[in-house]
Amino acid sequence: MVKRSSSVLFAILLILSKEFFSTPVSYAAEHHSSKVVYLTFDDGPNQYTPKILDILKRKKAYATFFLIEGNIKRNPKTVKRIINEGNYPGLHSVSHSITKLYRGSSKNVAIEMEKTRQTLLKVAHFNSHLTRVPYGSKPYMTMPFRDALAVKGFKMWDWNIDTLDWKYNRTSPGTITSRVKSGLAGKKGPIVILFHDSRGTAQQLPIIIDYLRKKGYTLSVYNPKHHIVMNFWGDMRF
Repeated sequence: MVKRSSSVLFAILLILSKEFFSTPVSYAAEHHSSKVVYLTFDDGPNQYTPKILDILKRKKAYATFFLIEGNIKRNPKTVKRIINEGNYPGLHSVSHSITKLYRGSSKNVAIEMEKTRQTLLKVAHFNSHLTRVPYGSKPYMTMPFRDALAVKGFKMWDWNIDTLDWKYNRTSPGTITSRVKSGLAGKKGPIVILFHDSRGTAQQLPIIIDYLRKKGYTLSVYNPKHHIVMNFWGDMRF
């Protein structure tokens, strides 16, 4: 009787452990090929994010979204959808302001990222330590700024393909796709593509996803358990 009770208890604990501690498949996927691409989107969530999510869902693709603190508050349902559909939420500051972030105290960036982290945790019960600093880490994130960010345990991602979609999304959306294609030339290792949650990007995204897959690239999503270093300073802490 005791042996049977122990077996039942073990089975229950095993089920609970899988339910509460398992990692979504899309996060845990490991790709040993150098042809891995991370689609990343900045400045959301906004009115274009649901369209981008629709496309990702239809294409069975995933992305990493760097979120503005105020937009998290304004769009809680979209934030939850980002997570529930297997994408990863990163932190993109409160102010998105050069003056507020990079002038004055070297702790400013860390302070804004921590506030964004707390808001995401409150809204979606998701604890993210992945950051992307506005305008990229060079030249603004000098050593004192990076030290303050590292002390808080944050990771910092830049990119190695810039679509400039902020510039072309209204006037020349096709240029976004062209920049992805040209940016891939000669690149080895993981590729992180910078997009923004915008109309032109949403328009071009299905074309870009199809092109990447045709060229043999695997589309991945950020996984904190298998972090890769991707910052302009080559700072291995991040």
